[in-house]
Parts: sequence; C-alpha cells; structure tokens
Amino acid sequence: MTSFPLTTAQISAVILGLGFMFITHVMSKKESAHPPKVPSLLPWLGSVFGLAFRPNRFLAHCHETFGPIFKVLVGGRNVIIVGTPDSIHNALFTDHRVLTARVEHYHHFHAVCGDTSLYPMIHDTISHKLFPIIERRLSRKAVDDVTAGFAETVFQRLRPFSGGGPVSLKRSLTEPVYVAVTSIFLGSKFSPDTYDDWLTFWDTLPVRLCRLPFWSPPSTRARERLLQHITTCVQDASPDNDDDKLAGDFSKVIRENNISFEVASPGVLLVMLALHTNLFNNVFWLFSWLMADPDAFTSLRDDIDKAVRGEFGNLQTFITEASPRRLDSPAFALLNSAILEATRLTTVQNGLRHAECDFQLKDGGGTIPVRKGEYVMLYPRAAQQNEASYPDSHRFVLNRFVQSEYQGELTPTTGKPYFAFGAGKHLCKGRFLAMFEIKVLVILYLSLFDVTPATLECRSSEWKPPQASPLSIGTIHPTDDVLVRLRPRATL
Repeated sequence: MTSFPLTTAQISAVILGLGFMFITHVMSKKESAHPPKVPSLLPWLGSVFGLAFRPNRFLAHCHETFGPIFKVLVGGRNVIIVGTPDSIHNALFTDHRVLTARVEHYHHFHAVCGDTSLYPMIHDTISHKLFPIIERRLSRKAVDDVTAGFAETVFQRLRPFSGGGPVSLKRSLTEPVYVAVTSIFLGSKFSPDTYDDWLTFWDTLPVRLCRLPFWSPPSTRARERLLQHITTCVQDASPDNDDDKLAGDFSKVIRENNISFEVASPGVLLVMLALHTNLFNNVFWLFSWLMADPDAFTSLRDDIDKAVRGEFGNLQTFITEASPRRLDSPAFALLNSAILEATRLTTVQNGLRHAECDFQLKDGGGTIPVRKGEYVMLYPRAAQQNEASYPDSHRFVLNRFVQSEYQGELTPTTGKPYFAFGAGKHLCKGRFLAMFEIKVLVILYLSLFDVTPATLECRSSEWKPPQASPLSIGTIHPTDDVLVRLRPRATL
C-alpha cells in the first residue's frame, strides 16, 4: 500500500510532462511555417546547449539542413537566424526602435563588468561619448594623424621573435599589434607589459559571452588589472599632449561629463575588445592559410617586396613613412585582396537584435515575419560562403578581390555579400585603422622573416591549419596555436 502514492505521483508527473509537450507542440504549429523551425526534444530549453556550447558547429549544421534562414528555440525565446544578403542588410538598416541591439551590447558589458547596475551608464558612455571621438579620429581623413610611428612600434616588437627556436604564431602576430594599437588608445602611460593580462582575458571571451561555466579567477584578475591600467592611463592623459592621442580626448570627455571611471574604464576596455578581437583571429588565419598554400605565400611575399620597393624605395623608409593613405594604393592590391578574403572566411555571426514590436523583415522579394520579443541573429557566414557569390567559397583564394582597376581598399566588396565590417549605422568605425594594422603587420612579417611551421623544414601544401573551434563567437577561433620558425630574411 505504501507504494501507491509514489506511483500516483509518478503518473501525475508523466501526464504533466506530456501535457506540457503537447501544448508546446500545438503552439509551435500555430507559428508561421516560414522560417523553418529547428526541432528539439527539450521543451522551453530548445537548442540552448547547441547554441551555447558549440555555436559555430551548430549554426553550420542548421544552415546545411534548413537553409540560410531558420528559427531556433532558446530558453523559451525564439531566435531567427538570417543568413541571406538581403535579410542581413535589411536587419542592419532596420530602425533601432523596431530592432534593437541593446541585448547584444549587454552581453558584451557582462564580459567586462560584473555590476549589472552600471550597464545603462556604460552604454550611454560608449554610444554618446566615446564613439563620436572614435568616429572623428579614425575617419578616412583623420586616421593618418593617429598612426604616426605605428610601423616603427610593430617592427621593434617583432625583432625579438627572430632567429630563435619555434615561437607561437598567435603571440608573434598579436603582441606587436596589441602594443602598437593600444598605445593609440591609451596614450603615453600605456605599458606593453599588459599583453599577458590581455591574452589571459581574451582567451576566455567566448565562454564569457556564452555565459558558460569556467575557472574564472585568473581571467577575472587579469581583467581587473587591465581596468586599473586603463583608469591610470586615461586619468593622466591630456588632450594637449600629442603622444596621448585618443586617451587625451577620452580623458577630456569623461571629465566634462563627470563620468566615473568605474563606468568609463569598462567602456574603453570594450572598445579595445572590438578593435582587437576579430583582428587577432583574422591575422592568425591569414598566415595559417598562406602557410598551407606555398604558391600563394610566395606570390604575396614577392608582390609585397615589389610594392615596398616601388612605393617606398626600401623597408626602412616604409617603417618611417607608412600611413593608411599611402598603403591604400594599387601597388598593394594583392595584399588588400588577401585581407578581404581572410575576413570573408573568418566571419561567423556578428549581431543579435531584439524585436520591440511585430514587423516584417524584407528578404529579396519576400518577407520574414518577426514577432515582438523574438530575437534576430545575423549570420553572414552563410552569405559570405555562398557558391553563387563566391565560387570555391570555402577555399582561401588569394586574388579573389583583385580588381582590374584598383578603386580603394574596400571597394572590391561592393555588390557582394560582405559584412566583415558591418553595414549601415553599424559599419565598423575602426575599419580604416584595422586595414592599416593588418597591412603593416603582414608587410613587416613577410619582409623580415621566412615563415614555416615548426614541424617542417619548408612550407608544404600537406601541412594543415588547425581546426576551427566549435565555440567561435564573431569570428572563427582556432582550436590550437601553431608553432612556427621565423628565419631572418632582411636585416635593418
């Protein structure tokens, strides 16, 4: 007799569970058949585990199965993934009062600040105080003024990597750029010794953005040291000191608006993340793909040698006189193509929007119904690896973006699905600096070193780059670093 209540409880639980699943099934039937919905055995939770633990692999599988537009259930909320050129373009141009990016911003704030009460103030500081400075100082006309000495800094930071044993490809590429770029933002008080803290924090960014459990103390301590360093640099910066560059402007606007550094420093750190994160992955994959294609590697290196001689005379003059304006030249068209091709291949997803009301998102000749409360995730990887737009779309093709007549570094993407730098109001404000950074780094790296994987005596098409991490956010992250040998090629 004592087992009877337990059996009743079990039966009741089963009935409730089946009832919940039935209601969920009926409700899903009432939804529009377009876009198709990814099925899941987990009511309410839906595809949360796939999207959180392996977003890159999960989205690629769904794209292959359901096409470039589909819907997933995640924690009781519908997320519509859009991967056609028109749907991405129209989502980026939709009024922010209809489709807001605030939820994505708050996910990023979570990575740099644990105090949620500060998020609205951080958002206001970045949007209305810091971004206008960045937009003005990094515009096409003004970016030359803040990049003086950039190539010299990269060169000096590259020199110690030469001639020894195997070195980390990731570190040898990113440490010089981190120092050169961050000094533009943090000014004369910036310390290059912060790179290790940056790398510790940056390596945990995917799990932070996905809110996954991980051993966080080392990363959190590194983040706190970075925030303290940012505070020191910006507090001491002066707009009248040319060496302080953007830090002086940041300091002025922060003081004029009585913004606490508890709010301002996470805002500056988030700007730095936006500048560094995608670029670090892009240059890593660019060199990995070049090492896997010896012909492409040699073609690009020889073309760079010719361009440097023709435009600057020699490498030393290049280091002294390189500027964004001078590198936006037909002489560097092949290098420009290599960068655009790498960014095309590395972009995964680049935005999450929240619908504030019901609306129809245009997609070619049709529309995608979006209900209030649903999310729209932009998935440019589907558009940028479409065979109709890019033949052999999954391959790195060095000269894919070389024009018959060079018209500017970003013009080869005109008329093609290319969203690596965003679009519309969401066009990357640091795109001209980013292109310059990568060009300087690639020119110096290939001019100074003969680069080979440490496991080989020479480059070979048999060498394979590392796998893409299934936990890739924004751009694809590698599963492993690569050890390389950097044999001196030029002596200055």
